[in-house]
Amino acid sequence: MTTRSSVPPVATLISAAARADFLTALLNGDRSRCLALTEQVLRSGIPVLTLYQELYQSALYQIGELWASNRISVAREHLATAIVEGLLNQVYPRVIAPHRVHRRIVVASVEGELHQIGAKMVCDVFEMHGWDAFYLGADMPTRELLHLLREQCPDLLGLSLSIYLHLDMLLQMVEAVRAEFLTLPILIGGQGLRQVGPTLTLGPAVHYVADLDALNRFVADWDQTAVSACTVTAPQN
Repeated sequence: MTTRSSVPPVATLISAAARADFLTALLNGDRSRCLALTEQVLRSGIPVLTLYQELYQSALYQIGELWASNRISVAREHLATAIVEGLLNQVYPRVIAPHRVHRRIVVASVEGELHQIGAKMVCDVFEMHGWDAFYLGADMPTRELLHLLREQCPDLLGLSLSIYLHLDMLLQMVEAVRAEFLTLPILIGGQGLRQVGPTLTLGPAVHYVADLDALNRFVADWDQTAVSACTVTAPQN
């Protein structure tokens, strides 16, 4: 798991005590306590997006740092990740917007990339805005991704990168998609791009989003007159 870079402290809606309690529960494998804290936050009126960032992501970043410094085992890190994935599934009914906008996004973790929580959160943000989100899971083979894009003809594609070492594969996937889908907008993001994402130049239809807040703004401002993503190149004979 990658770790977060040093950032200045920012104001939070979830108390430090609640965040510390959640981290301890995750490290102890206490699913019930993690769920109780999640429900407590939601009952207080705090938005789901804030829950994801201030409670879930914050805790997972800290667990990643503990793992990177050999203070916890990989098994403990996997346990914490599994608990958060389960919580996302339980929160999901609160995510779906009743009004649908008849737009769809396909989201996948880059081929070779085993982390998927961030990509799942991305899907949930789109669902909050009434989109239909199709999450393909971790380690998505490029060939299979292209096949599904032909079937679903989405308005947008999202690719998640958690580990910088997989950057070359991300670039190859973007190139393969662009060779067939000339106008399909592509979102890229994830911890693996935190340092280099803003500097990447991959074309006018490739957008880097730094975090869930930036993604939320992007979706809210989405241009309803965007070019159809179904445009593909003519087959080569």
